[in-house]
Amino acid sequence: MLQGAIGQKHKLILGLVFAVIFFCYVPPLKAAPDDVKDAEFIKEAQKEGKVVFYGSLPVADTVVIVDKFQKKYPFIKVDLVPLHNAQILNRVLAEQKAKKNTADVVNLKGDVIHLMQKMGLLARYLSPERKFFADGFKDKEGYWTDLYPTVLSVVYNTRMVSPQEVPMTYQDLLKPQWKGKIGFNPLQYMWSEAVMQIMGKDEGLKYMEALARQNLIVRESGTLNVMLTAAGEIAMALPINADRIWAAKAKGAPVDWARLKPYFGDLHPLAMAANAPHPHAGKLFIDFCLSDGQELMNASGYIPARKGLKSPIRSEEIVTMDPVLGEKTVYYQKLVRTIFSNKLSFNTKSKSQ
Repeated sequence: MLQGAIGQKHKLILGLVFAVIFFCYVPPLKAAPDDVKDAEFIKEAQKEGKVVFYGSLPVADTVVIVDKFQKKYPFIKVDLVPLHNAQILNRVLAEQKAKKNTADVVNLKGDVIHLMQKMGLLARYLSPERKFFADGFKDKEGYWTDLYPTVLSVVYNTRMVSPQEVPMTYQDLLKPQWKGKIGFNPLQYMWSEAVMQIMGKDEGLKYMEALARQNLIVRESGTLNVMLTAAGEIAMALPINADRIWAAKAKGAPVDWARLKPYFGDLHPLAMAANAPHPHAGKLFIDFCLSDGQELMNASGYIPARKGLKSPIRSEEIVTMDPVLGEKTVYYQKLVRTIFSNKLSFNTKSKSQ
């Protein structure tokens, strides 16, 4: 399993990406037409013979989808290129500039997808499956549709936190009993935006300042925070991807997730690359990922973006983070560092959200 590590090196890459946006802007390219999946369309996809997919999902999880797709369309081979978010953006940008387009379909975090759309690196495609996705899980222009969201949550140790003590609200994290016992992952800096959306900007800032006074134990890794919680070195940690907590719990770790609402989801959309060399096959692949692929994602422990599927968190319960906020990435990174500056020692080399 919107998922991707943003370490120091990755942050530098994102910084370069923002520079590219403002100084090397690529004019929008012609969008792909909205073809109907009739016999002629399938025939064209068969002629293309393959689809090149730049994906940010873990390879093992992507292969499950790829294998099922190739069984349904045995005449199409999927060339999977696993990359991180900024790597996908940089590679597609380089291909477009060199006019040597390779990618057909891309999947990465919502904020980076927005940047790619703004730079003219995506093609418009209104998949017929989009009608099964709520407005927050797709853009209005038809450039992308979400494959899965990651929900930011609180992990807690079930042996250290009794059922009566499990946080039910964000204010519960400010109780004196938790001082010095809460882990914090600063790499999930967009969590600060979610807090301000819940509470309002002023109250949200006051809340984060109060949380910082809880003597948080800061580690630049979601995985490490879950491990420390499971080991009993801390009672709980935030913000952590809920699916990561479920995975640890499924393996027997004494952890669970606090159901603080509203649930905020970080998107990981699918999109067609502009000037895709295999547009028909690419569209078939997107349609599959947004239909049968959603059941496969759900079975693999991800939160499906499609409406109506049963999961620990249903898409109907999620308030999505607007990918447009990616334009303010630097602001939110600085905000988290400023508020928690006295705690950000970053004394681990593990870099994983």
